[in-house]
Amino acid sequence: MKTLFEKRLEFITPAFLCGADQSKAELRPASIRGQLRWWFRVLGGSRELESARFGGVHGGTTASKIVVRAGQLDERHVPFSNPAPFTGKSYLLYFATVSGARKGIRIEDQAYFAPGTRFTLSVLERFPLDEAERSLLARTLDAFVRLGALGLRATRGCGALAEETSPTPQAFRKWCQECGVAVHLPPTAPYDSMDALMEYFGNALKQFRKDECKSGQSESSLGYSLGSARQSSTLRLRPIRILENGQIRFIPAIVHIPSTCKHPDPSPIDVSRFPVC
Repeated sequence: MKTLFEKRLEFITPAFLCGADQSKAELRPASIRGQLRWWFRVLGGSRELESARFGGVHGGTTASKIVVRAGQLDERHVPFSNPAPFTGKSYLLYFATVSGARKGIRIEDQAYFAPGTRFTLSVLERFPLDEAERSLLARTLDAFVRLGALGLRATRGCGALAEETSPTPQAFRKWCQECGVAVHLPPTAPYDSMDALMEYFGNALKQFRKDECKSGQSESSLGYSLGSARQSSTLRLRPIRILENGQIRFIPAIVHIPSTCKHPDPSPIDVSRFPVC
């Protein structure tokens, strides 16, 4: 099989990933494949094209044209630093600290991958792809690596990935203009630490929700859970690691994908109003 993509990736925020055993973190290719399928649709791939490339069972079984592998896992586990109550970071991580079969199980040392955990993502061609297929797949992989995330609270900054070589702020901004999805970069100064950025995200999201979300409106683009009715947030908070003047820093990216909302909000949110706290 021909290797189409291979990169060494690193989690830069806690990744709450587990299988049947909630006390043990687990990185599965199936989780990555699911995210790739999602980004494929976001970038314009139809359900039919998705099944043809990634495989499917609806309308007849179709084998995937690609193989996704996650290898050379270099796990890092450290005691979870529970943020102080009523802080921005505690607002972001709250559900990770209380969800699961037993309260707090997801933040046990072995239950999550700490920042610094590395792995190699490989995508191989099982059946021949044409040039158009390769092009869209390349864009899908690029978007996943730069803007995607894995695990619980992935839309709120957790499970964020970074390549070994960090882009400059200018290079990342240029890529955002060409990537095919709406990315808002709040005009904040780059942060020297991830903790400071996550604190900003939490405080800004609280203020944004207060300003934009209508109480009791189930169609909210910020997500909801009402009994069996659920809607994931169309707003994704994504920490980005950059290289500025030879120093590693972090900037916030707000990714808004309204097409993923099951019930479009009659008053769409305006991400350009995301606060600069």
